[in-house]
Amino acid sequence: MADSSKDELERLQKLRTELATRLAAIDDEQKNVEENVKILREKVAIQELEKKMKEKRDLFASLRIEKKELEDKLKEPNKLPMSEAILETKEEIENKKDTLEPEKEEPSKAIGKKDEQILESDETTEEPEKKKKLGIF
Repeated sequence: MADSSKDELERLQKLRTELATRLAAIDDEQKNVEENVKILREKVAIQELEKKMKEKRDLFASLRIEKKELEDKLKEPNKLPMSEAILETKEEIENKKDTLEPEKEEPSKAIGKKDEQILESDETTEEPEKKKKLGIF
């Protein structure tokens, strides 16, 4: 029995050594996987930061474009108020014409028929005088 217990002991020791070796291999593999997980987590974090940076850059770029467009609008002459000013000026001119034209018409209406005849006769008397001066008569 001594041989069999000796053999048993040897076998158990071999098994123990083999299991310890497997355990060490598993520990090494676990350390490698943990290290890979850390690297992958860092890569994912970097990727997320890059994505946020891209979104921020895009937003910033669109804000700069909007700012430029608004600045350009401010630099452009303000067309709407100018048009309104032109329309107001046109209306003022037309109103002045309307107020002036009736004044011109009223005195001519007030002249009467006798005055018109006098004006016509003056025109006819002026013609022979002009002809005499020109030597036509």
